[in-house]
Amino acid sequence: LRVYEMTQNPVAREMIGYLLVRGGVHAAAYGKALESLTGVEMTKLLPIPRIDNSKFPEARKYMEQGFHKNLYRFSPSDYQDLGLIWNGASPEDGSPVVVVDGPPQGGPVFDLGHDAAEFAPEFHPGELYEIAKKLYEKAK
Repeated sequence: LRVYEMTQNPVAREMIGYLLVRGGVHAAAYGKALESLTGVEMTKLLPIPRIDNSKFPEARKYMEQGFHKNLYRFSPSDYQDLGLIWNGASPEDGSPVVVVDGPPQGGPVFDLGHDAAEFAPEFHPGELYEIAKKLYEKAK
C-alpha cells in the first residue's frame, strides 16, 4: 500500500493493484486455515487492519473480475483438501470463494528470441561440460 501511495506511475500502480488483491487472497487463506485449525475467528482475535481494495481503481477492476475469491491450484494432483479450508464467504465482499484448478488466464507470452547480452560474453554452452570434467578430474 505504501509503494502504491509513493508512485504515480500507471504501470506500477496497475501491478500493485493486482498484487493488493491477490495478496489479500493469500492473507484470507491463511486466516481461514488458522480458523479451521483452532476454531478461533481470527478477525476477532487479532487487530487485523482492514484495507478496502475497492477504493483503489487499479485493484477495483480485479475485484470486479473475481480475482479476490479465487485460490488457484496449479497442480490438480496436489492440495486435494484445499476446499476444506478455502470455502465459505470472501472476507472482502461476502461472495463465495472458489478453488480453481490450473493457473489464472494471463496475457500473451512473447518469444523474444535469444539475446546474447543475457549471458556471459563469449560463453558457449558446450564448454560447460569440458569445464566440469576438468574440475571433476582435479577433485579426485
